[in-house]
Amino acid sequence: MDSPRSTPKQLNGKVAWAFFAVFAFVIYLLPMRPSAALSVHQSIVDALLAGNNWGRQALIGSFDYPALPSLALLISTILGDFVRLDGARLLQAIALAWTLCYFVRTAYYQHSYLTALLPPALLFALPQLRNAALTLDPGWIAAVPFAAIFYHLVCWHADKGLRDLVLAGVNCGFLAFCGPGPLIAGLILVAVLNAEHRRTTASLDSNVRDGIAPLLWAPILYCIALWLLWNWLVMDDIFFGLRDLWLRADNVRPEQLQQHLDSAIPLLLFCLAPILILMLKSDMRIIARCLLPTLIILSLASVISAALGANPASLLPLSAVAALSVFTLVAIAGFGHPVPRSCAIIAALCCAFYAVYNDQALPPDTHAAGAPAREELLAYIDQFWPDSRTVLYGLRLPALYPDPAEKRFIARLDYQEDAFLDQAKDEQLHILVPPPDGYFYPLAHSLLADLHANGRPWLFLEKQWPGNWQLWRCVIPPKGESRLEHLR
Repeated sequence: MDSPRSTPKQLNGKVAWAFFAVFAFVIYLLPMRPSAALSVHQSIVDALLAGNNWGRQALIGSFDYPALPSLALLISTILGDFVRLDGARLLQAIALAWTLCYFVRTAYYQHSYLTALLPPALLFALPQLRNAALTLDPGWIAAVPFAAIFYHLVCWHADKGLRDLVLAGVNCGFLAFCGPGPLIAGLILVAVLNAEHRRTTASLDSNVRDGIAPLLWAPILYCIALWLLWNWLVMDDIFFGLRDLWLRADNVRPEQLQQHLDSAIPLLLFCLAPILILMLKSDMRIIARCLLPTLIILSLASVISAALGANPASLLPLSAVAALSVFTLVAIAGFGHPVPRSCAIIAALCCAFYAVYNDQALPPDTHAAGAPAREELLAYIDQFWPDSRTVLYGLRLPALYPDPAEKRFIARLDYQEDAFLDQAKDEQLHILVPPPDGYFYPLAHSLLADLHANGRPWLFLEKQWPGNWQLWRCVIPPKGESRLEHLR
């Protein structure tokens, strides 16, 4: 039989800050590699700092490049410039250190002090988790509220305080700004929390019990409504941010599934075994019941995003933190008998051995491999049209040719022919159209896909690169540059 647990204790504030400083300092110095998502979020940040309208639109106009990572990178970039540090590395160090501190606080709260060493050790000992931690991705900011949810669930389980329950709901709300997968996981978590609270307070008056539900649901529903409102105010379309994913739903790409099936998903599925044991035999079955649907949702979201060719926003960081939560829960949970404890530990060790002997790092993004170099593209255009600017549509394409001042490249979030033709009356324009492979734009019902295939009467195909990248020139002369101006 397990010995009775002592009274939980909060971690001293100065000690917590000391842990945070050490973690952040060490993580900042680690060798890291940039992710494909970093270039897009960095382009959004640069555009925002330059006052570019595309930056404001891109901040809220895409669901798979969500707002919270971009805003966090914006803050870390400004802070990094002030203290002369790299903004992306600073964000990664802060997010990871903050996340690990929540696990340290959880272990300290349960008087399981050696468990405080488990999450940082596993994060850098298991290859799959280490690959995620050493990949510069602003999506790691989503790991902070997720780790906070786990911590407050442990606190709520220990003392049934409503403060921790409500704070868990508040942190679920932050997940609404981290992408579709985290949003769905947050909604499921709130639903499970509400159900568990009703079950544990069944003996109380219904008015008292029912009054907690609005407090749990309000943060995430408010964040969803706020994001929709931003889309309406900025893009004049309340559902604009969902349009790209909706169009991609008609263009499922099964060949992309392998990219994510070989990364974090198997580890998450292996973690289901210890979670099921915890649900059935531990004294923390409530927390296990919250983690179980989260693991399933994160796995399904990774598969779906890969099939759609969408950016797996924050899914890899959340998967890593979910795995750490399972290992931590096995370490701190109490069992009524040593047999289920041994089974849970063995199941967790199997997860760890799988992660060690099945190291599958995400392959590099090769979609931009055939894109013309910036210098090559400008040199070709400048032969005859030195004053022309090239329009780039979408989110991923402008990240390849960053130009916040828009001296040579103009970024636009969506392709609108009327707006393009109006601008063509004022200046000479080119359009760079990527190949129709479903990465830079959806293939189904996409004007860019149709333009790539059929062109337009007022466009001239000046060059096509071997990778099927096309450069079109608008043949409509700007005002004042045509000798036939009087015929307009």
